[in-house]
Amino acid sequence: MRHTIKPQPFEGNGARSHQTKSKSASRKHAGSSRQLDQLFRLYDDAMDLFNQSALAASFEDMLNVKNRPRITRLVSLGLGSLLDSKDQQRRIKQLVIFMAIASHLTLPMSDESSVTLYAQDPAFTAIDEAFLNSLGITVLKTPSSSDLGDAGQMINEETLVYSPFLTIATYKLLFSQSLHTSTKSLLGSKIPILVSDDFNALKLKWDKRTSEHRDVETLIKGARSGNYRRRAVHGEGFWAESDRPFPLAIYWRQAATLQKRGESCASAMGFPRENQAMSIQV
Repeated sequence: MRHTIKPQPFEGNGARSHQTKSKSASRKHAGSSRQLDQLFRLYDDAMDLFNQSALAASFEDMLNVKNRPRITRLVSLGLGSLLDSKDQQRRIKQLVIFMAIASHLTLPMSDESSVTLYAQDPAFTAIDEAFLNSLGITVLKTPSSSDLGDAGQMINEETLVYSPFLTIATYKLLFSQSLHTSTKSLLGSKIPILVSDDFNALKLKWDKRTSEHRDVETLIKGARSGNYRRRAVHGEGFWAESDRPFPLAIYWRQAATLQKRGESCASAMGFPRENQAMSIQV
C-alpha cells in the first residue's frame, strides 16, 4: 500500500523556516566565536612576545618619565581590521603596542579620573568591535579614512594619539588648522603625545620633487615649530621580516615655557607665521 504524504500545514512550514534560520544564526555565532577565539590566541601570543622584547623595554623607558604630560585618553587611528588577512599579524602586534602604551600611563590613586581607550577605523567589523570591547576599548565611528569622525570630538589636551599607519592626507587632516566642521570646536588644542609613523623616515619614501615629500616636510616643520620632540622608537625581538611595519616615532610636546622659547627660535630662524601655527593640533 502506497503511503500518502500529507501536506504540511502552514505553521509547520513556518516552524521549519524558523528552525533553518535558527540553525543559520547558530552557525554564524559559532563562526564568530571561532574568529574571536583565534584573535585572543594571536593577541596573547603577540603580547608574550612583546613582553620579552627589547621594544617593550624601549617603550617603558620613553614613557615612564617624571615630566610626562597627564594623559586620560588614548585614541588609536588607522589600525585596520584584525580579521584574517595578509596584514593580520602586523595589526595584532600594533594593537599589542597600543595596549602596552596604555599600561604605562596609569594615573595616581589620588586622581579621580581614569584612562579610557578608543579605537577608530572604517574597516572595523562587528567581530573587531566585540574583540576590542573585550579589551576595554570603545570603538568610535567614522564614515571614511579621510574623515576624523568621532575621534575629532574625543581628542583633547590629555589625549595620546596612536596612529601606526595613516595616509598623508589623514595626517594633514589631523594636523591642519582648517579642519572638518565637526572638529572645529577643538581648534587650538594640542595633542601632548603622538605615536605615529616616523616622519623623518617617511619623507625618504618619496623623491624630493614630489608633492608627498613636500607634504611630509610640512608636517616635520609643524612638529618642530609646535615644540614637539621626536624620539625614534627602536628595539628588536618583536617584529618579523614578514610583518615589520614602517618605523615609529614618539612626538612629545615640551613644557609651556620651553614651547614659548621654541616659538621664539622659530621666529628667529625665519619660519613663516603660518608654519608656526602648524603645530600638532585638532
